[in-house]
Amino acid sequence: MLKEKIKNLPKSPGIYKMKNTHGDIIYVGKAKNLKQRVNSYFIQNRQHSRKVLEMIRWIDDFDYETVDTEFDALLLECHLIHQIRPRYNRMMNYYEEDYGYFQFIDKAPYLKVLSEWSEYGLVIGPFFKQSKIQELKQIINSTYRLDGPLKYVAGIVKNYDDMTPEAEFELRVQEIKQTLLGQSTALLTRIDQRVQAASERQDYEASAQWWNYYLTVQRFLRRNKQLIQIMQNQTFVGILQEDGVYYCYLYAKGELLNRVVYHRKPTFQQAKKRLEKDISKKTWQRLASKERLEKADVDLFPIFFNYLNQHGQVLGFEA
Repeated sequence: MLKEKIKNLPKSPGIYKMKNTHGDIIYVGKAKNLKQRVNSYFIQNRQHSRKVLEMIRWIDDFDYETVDTEFDALLLECHLIHQIRPRYNRMMNYYEEDYGYFQFIDKAPYLKVLSEWSEYGLVIGPFFKQSKIQELKQIINSTYRLDGPLKYVAGIVKNYDDMTPEAEFELRVQEIKQTLLGQSTALLTRIDQRVQAASERQDYEASAQWWNYYLTVQRFLRRNKQLIQIMQNQTFVGILQEDGVYYCYLYAKGELLNRVVYHRKPTFQQAKKRLEKDISKKTWQRLASKERLEKADVDLFPIFFNYLNQHGQVLGFEA
């Protein structure tokens, strides 16, 4: 039965849903070529992992859905996994565990990393992933001395000749907030100063360590630049060209709002106008009142931006 069903599969992009004997969906996958991808599960392949081999033993049937592009398949796969939570989509099933938040509070330790949102203090995020967030927090603490015995040894942002230690400390905190909100690159400047200072005193080990810190922060800010813009109400238009057809997408506040197709290349302004035309006033009001992104919203973010930055184009617009 399965072999016959596979024979009749189209070679187009789409998603497939593997089912067990009870009809439960145990896995959702995406494919550029459905026939080739689904068939690959049922031929001998030494590259199959233990997890895949275990799953194959449970497959009794499958359903599929075709889409226009591989990108559409990626988007639909993400949506279905969040909705269904299939047993063998373990990585995307537990995506919530990989996200975290920065929290600023008005007492020691001043900067914390949280697994869940809090209404207390200024909370920024969610960001991927927890280990990277903890690493960035340690770099920030090393740079700005937010806590510990060296907290007030010297001013980081201003000399104590110009202001009280407490006022200078508040400037440090503000500088960190601005960096994490995408409004400043001051943290990179501070770290670069440490690199230069260590080099001048010929402490090359410390210089190398601070340079590694610089690269870590730079990567984090670069990877999350568009995510921070989304948090600050920017709307994005993506355009993907395949076989002379232009697929256009509207993305805002972590949600894919609309998709239209052109058979001639549109400008971003043309695509934006047409995409927004179909969005109801109620939807815009809901988005305007959306104060923060959920983890599910952010999980869609790398799919949207990574694919379109590599295969198409993305442009942001102020809301």
